[in-house]
Amino acid sequence: MLLLSVGRAEEVQYPPDFTSAMSVDIVFIGSSLAGTALPATELMQGTLGDGRSSAILSVEGIPEWLTTRLLTDAIDSGAKTIFLEINAYAHDYVFGAEPAFVNAITRAMREAGEILTLKIRVIFNFRTRVVRFGAMNMDGTFDPKQLRPIDYYRFKTIEPTYGDELQAQLARAKKANVEVFFFSPPRPQSAINVIGNDEFADLQSHMNNIAAFYDLPLWYSPIPWPDDHFMDIMAHANARGRFRFRKELSQWYEAMQ
Repeated sequence: MLLLSVGRAEEVQYPPDFTSAMSVDIVFIGSSLAGTALPATELMQGTLGDGRSSAILSVEGIPEWLTTRLLTDAIDSGAKTIFLEINAYAHDYVFGAEPAFVNAITRAMREAGEILTLKIRVIFNFRTRVVRFGAMNMDGTFDPKQLRPIDYYRFKTIEPTYGDELQAQLARAKKANVEVFFFSPPRPQSAINVIGNDEFADLQSHMNNIAAFYDLPLWYSPIPWPDDHFMDIMAHANARGRFRFRKELSQWYEAMQ
């Protein structure tokens, strides 16, 4: 219990060049989905088509509190446009092997286990949760025929737990004339085939409600993308997906202006 009570702020490890590399105009913050969403070659050449430099901060399975903390860092760095992946605020995953009636219990145990593991790693000088700086431009296309039942998942909608912290940082951003947007990376068709269009629409409605509550514009694809845009069922984009994501996001951003 003492280990679990240690502050969340000690669980992050930044790359050595983090401070100098953060001198950019646009910052994307999110999970590994954000890390694979944009072409690395275009980050410093105008990701949104306006010539401004960009950076990506990603953490695999990023939790809500860390998303907000990285928002704080991006504001402090002088960024003028920030894109926050909304997933950590809006949904959790329920995998095929997890019975529905234990969703809440298993989620709580999983979060407690992650915190305990991180604290033990700190004590023994192991690596803590690492923030990745830059794009993860791997490639490949997954084959739905090779998927197992356990590979599929559903979404469990959640409400933000640390909403006051997010509100405070958004107020800071507004005062500093920093524009903040939510975004939700697209999903592959095979995943939505299992979830169903109605449940997918319910998730999108939930994300829209959260975005409206915080008065932030939200970009997402209302339809799933073809499987050949992704490397795996979990929606990590490949080269084709990155090209389409950058194109659609930049068009949406231009229209917002």
